[in-house]
Amino acid sequence: MRPRDRQRRHRPGRGAALFAATAGLVFAGLLTALPASAHANLLFTAPAADSTVATAPESLTLLFDEPVTTAGSPVALRGPDGSWSLGTPSLSHESRALEIPVPGSTGPGIYTVHWQVTAADGDVMSGDYRYAVGPSVVTLEGGQATGAEGAWQTAVFRALLFSALALAVGEQAGNRLLARLNGTPPAPSPITAWLCLTGLAATAGLALLLLGNGSLTAGLTSPAPGALTGSVPGILTLAQLGGFAAASAAALLRQRVWLLLALAVIIGAEAFRAHPQMVDPILGIPLTTLHLAAATLWAGMLVHALRTLIRWRHHRDLARNVLKAYARIALWLFTVVVLTGFGSAVLLVPVESLLTTDYGRVLLAKTGLVTAAAGLALASRRHLRRTGRLEKIRRPARAEAAALFSVLIVSSALTVLPVPGSGNEALAFPPPATGPIVPAAALAGEIGVNARASSGQLVIELMVPEITDASGRIVATELELSGSLSNAAGDTSDLTFRSCGENCFFSPVTWQDGTSRLTLTPSSPNWNAKPAALAITWPALPANDLLLQTVAAMNAVSSLTLHELVTSDTSQGLGKPKSFQTTGQDFIERALYSNGAAAIATRLPDENGNRRMALSYPGEDAVLELTLDHHGRILHETQTVPHHLVTRTLIYPDTESHHD
Repeated sequence: MRPRDRQRRHRPGRGAALFAATAGLVFAGLLTALPASAHANLLFTAPAADSTVATAPESLTLLFDEPVTTAGSPVALRGPDGSWSLGTPSLSHESRALEIPVPGSTGPGIYTVHWQVTAADGDVMSGDYRYAVGPSVVTLEGGQATGAEGAWQTAVFRALLFSALALAVGEQAGNRLLARLNGTPPAPSPITAWLCLTGLAATAGLALLLLGNGSLTAGLTSPAPGALTGSVPGILTLAQLGGFAAASAAALLRQRVWLLLALAVIIGAEAFRAHPQMVDPILGIPLTTLHLAAATLWAGMLVHALRTLIRWRHHRDLARNVLKAYARIALWLFTVVVLTGFGSAVLLVPVESLLTTDYGRVLLAKTGLVTAAAGLALASRRHLRRTGRLEKIRRPARAEAAALFSVLIVSSALTVLPVPGSGNEALAFPPPATGPIVPAAALAGEIGVNARASSGQLVIELMVPEITDASGRIVATELELSGSLSNAAGDTSDLTFRSCGENCFFSPVTWQDGTSRLTLTPSSPNWNAKPAALAITWPALPANDLLLQTVAAMNAVSSLTLHELVTSDTSQGLGKPKSFQTTGQDFIERALYSNGAAAIATRLPDENGNRRMALSYPGEDAVLELTLDHHGRILHETQTVPHHLVTRTLIYPDTESHHD
């Protein structure tokens, strides 16, 4: 064989082989051939799932990792006596927090909460969890059960929508590509209009699911119009309805420019609905747009090329030219797909979630199917290159089409599975307290530690002085926290903290009756730090009346000696002692509790026969511990405020003590 003939023979084969090999590599690194859904993950509830609260909650709070919308009654509460009427729900914190008042007082027993919200991609997410009300701890199991309402209907409609979109885009691009070939017979019969009508029907089904909160029946019989007109997912669904309607009309009227514009609107709406834009809108929207456009072109043009090969099966040279022309543009499409797919992967899916979550396992199954499809594609192209007969490509081509159809079904299943998240994923803000609060505070080196314990949870706020740069801007300080808890029985366990905002940390805790000891170790690259020990006494007992008695007793003191230590860094000691002569009234007038009130006033265990209480003033980030004598006068006061620890001892004249 002459070198020139050999070169001519192998060039198309090299392109086809490179095309098939790239297909397997692309989709092995591609996490989704279609955009991942933006599911709303429930991060936190108050009362916490499976927890026991001593008193009935006044409201239910649910925190999600992304904005949600609601329609109708998003939360139902059922207890020992049946369903419980709830108040008007409200969304806050950029629509990530859902709060529902609980009128009246629910009695002791186990309560089940069923919730239902609409995620940013339009999927209706729902779930259940339980909590108990009563004086004793009840053991509950099950945690939070979360899923998508109408999941299989959504998967079917999404599969139809994506199939119609890909095939319509592929046919238009494929016809444009074939028009460059000379002397070609008629192309396959156009099906774009039918595809757009199919996409329109699928989008209408998704709209009905939105109107019915995940139920097609409810969407037809008792729709909630606000779900479409008053939410971002609804508006995007309306945009896609309009896009498919316009595309159908343009296809029937043969208005190619308007058809392409309508299909672009549909792709854009998907980009705004996909999960990457929730993580990073600036990067996620263009990333998903490019990814979806390239993926639909790849899938649609492949199907159109296969249809053309079958139509032109008696024109061997033209069929080979079709494959060659397609392989050239496919390589560029795959480059875009793999880069944007990898970018989406980095934003969305932790590597450790591939084998430990449903989403990861389905994703791996899909990757295997796509790799199989790529192998079948390679077999088809080898048969085409090595023989003059095209009949031999029919069997692997049919198998390839079946594999791609399976990939499509798996892709639609991925859209109704929650994207993997971390169990320690950061909360957007500190969770609200459940029931009474026990405050505690300390200064750990130069780092202030402010603790808030309530039923089932512990919230720690770390505070440091502000640092400014040369331009006067505040420099962010990165703080970390670790700790352990020793309960009243002496059992010690490590705490797992989750970020809940800047320098805020949250950990679930099951408090036992008695005094538990917290050991907290903050760390900072800019400030001195040392471990801090705090005591949490459970259950919380109010001390408002005792505070009023203390203020009255102190106002009656005519003379006292005040010994005071002040430090801003406990690693350097508690400060230099200072002494003052003053009166009880003057001392009280300078105190935060001068009016006899505190945001939180809690009794602490008696010590050496003296009563004790803790006071909290969140507005000032201040926590005080007071030790009282049997007259109600203050013997010791420890005040922790941002950047300072103040320790006071009060001495009263013996004559006054005898007089009293």
